[in-house]
Amino acid sequence: MNGKPLQKIISVPSLSGTVPVAIEYLILFSIGIVAILLHARLRTPLNLPGHHGLEFMAILMAGRVTSRIKWASSISSLGIGFILLFPAFGFKDPFAGINYMFPGIVIDIIYFLTRQFKWQLLILALISGIAYFTIPFSRLLIHLISGYPYEAFNKHGYFIPLAGFFLFGMAGGFTGAGITSYLLKRFTKT
Repeated sequence: MNGKPLQKIISVPSLSGTVPVAIEYLILFSIGIVAILLHARLRTPLNLPGHHGLEFMAILMAGRVTSRIKWASSISSLGIGFILLFPAFGFKDPFAGINYMFPGIVIDIIYFLTRQFKWQLLILALISGIAYFTIPFSRLLIHLISGYPYEAFNKHGYFIPLAGFFLFGMAGGFTGAGITSYLLKRFTKT
């Protein structure tokens, strides 16, 4: 005994760094589940194509803005696709799983292609609008290729659903990113 502390030998790597990351993955997956369940439960007959973009894109963009994980919105899209495997939620469209997973994937792609810009609310809103626009665009492609009837196109034509999804997606992304950035600034000050 020379008075020096003994050298520690750790043979098992610490899990303290991986547990928070796993929890963040689970939260992002859950964000997708919450977004699509709200979409399924809030069946309001407003007769405005894309009006669910308000809550849907607000939730997805809030998850994207707060996470440091590279593919955060895509992980949320996996939660959306997982829930849409179950027919109990009232989605009759056989392509709904694919259509509703596109926005999260597109958010991540555009988010990283434009990462040199300073993230301002208007840019995030534009990203959200483009991402939510992919739902009616993919539906339009399916409709034109296979003839699968989508009620919004039969009722409103092609332009109104495309414009409605884009505008409501923008509004939802603006709301989600705005509230999240406000809350982050407020809590980081205290």
